[in-house]
Amino acid sequence: MKQDKVYVKIVPDIRRIKTDSRFPLKLRITYKGERKYYATGLDASPAQWEVINSPEVKGKFQKMRIAMAEIEKKAFEFSSKIIPFSFATFEREFFKEAPAEQTVEAVYNNYIGELKANEQFGTAKAYQDSTNTLKRFRSGRLRFEDITKEFLNDFEKWMLGKGRSLTTVGFYLRPLRTIFNIAIESGVVRPELYPFGRRKYVIPAGQSMKRALNISQIKQIFQYKTEPGSSLEKAKDFWMFSYLCNGMNMADIARLRWSNLSGDAISFQREKTKRTKRDNPINIVVVRNAQINALIEKWGRPQTKNLNGYLFDILDSRDQSEPARLKVELFTHFVNDWMKGLGEELGFDLKLTTYVARHSFATILVRSGAPLALAKQTLGHASITTTEKYFAGFELAVQAEYAKALVNF
Repeated sequence: MKQDKVYVKIVPDIRRIKTDSRFPLKLRITYKGERKYYATGLDASPAQWEVINSPEVKGKFQKMRIAMAEIEKKAFEFSSKIIPFSFATFEREFFKEAPAEQTVEAVYNNYIGELKANEQFGTAKAYQDSTNTLKRFRSGRLRFEDITKEFLNDFEKWMLGKGRSLTTVGFYLRPLRTIFNIAIESGVVRPELYPFGRRKYVIPAGQSMKRALNISQIKQIFQYKTEPGSSLEKAKDFWMFSYLCNGMNMADIARLRWSNLSGDAISFQREKTKRTKRDNPINIVVVRNAQINALIEKWGRPQTKNLNGYLFDILDSRDQSEPARLKVELFTHFVNDWMKGLGEELGFDLKLTTYVARHSFATILVRSGAPLALAKQTLGHASITTTEKYFAGFELAVQAEYAKALVNF
């Protein structure tokens, strides 16, 4: 029996253009006027697509054209053997083995590379930890089709069996959920395979833990006598600076410059959201008070005519992105190590870290009667929902009035 011809071709899927102006290249199968599109793991911008199809193509684009030709040849050979042809049989036979570009690990690696290129090293590490843990759970080539509700439930049981908490399970699976969404957006995987959400697998939030101090505990820290010039004195001072300055984290403290200071305030943008909110940057304003000014006077570098110089002696102007990240990480560990010891000595029932300084600022601010919208503004959250879980337009005078509650002891 002679069957109707099956047409095979890789084409750009202009329906799914990505944020960087690239579109996925799809394998298009046409039979009896019906067309279906399948992911190849390849993508290109309009200009790159022209180069790939030009007679003078060279280098990586020539390799892409060769890869495309191999996929088309393989798809044609498979379709020719299916008599009578059916899309269901073609999908079952052709996609038995996922190409390397379509594996979960490949999408992870591509995204981790993008994060590092954007100098988002902390986020990149979280994604690397996630993929490493998945590889320990399931060795071999992991396809998106393998990640089902049952797979995720088994992963959760495996983690709990190793003594890990539900919170830790969430830490590893939230990056996977993002990777799955990227794969769908890129056309690597079909949307109906998405395993997360209602009536599917719900990522555990874990139990909420106490992460904030009350005002009497804050008073104990402020009044604790340290040896002048000691490491504990320095760690305590920078912890207090974080607490007083809207819970500013160490990455932002390290990158403060003299130009961020004005007569009565400190203005800065969070390092964490500087890239993700480029179209709508969030500027955070800290009201300076006597304690903040005293800490700047104590630990600040001598001010020069160069207002672009760093305020504190944590980073050097010659530091590139990776050395700077490592210095901030080491300084954060330094503060945390000394403050944990102080917290134990004071009998606190939680580990005293820089993260606690931020949560304590937010909690005490809101408990003083400050509106959530003010807490959102001072913390630099993009959404009021984030502020609510974490625990605009206010003038400095209003912010200063509520800031008094931070040292109301």
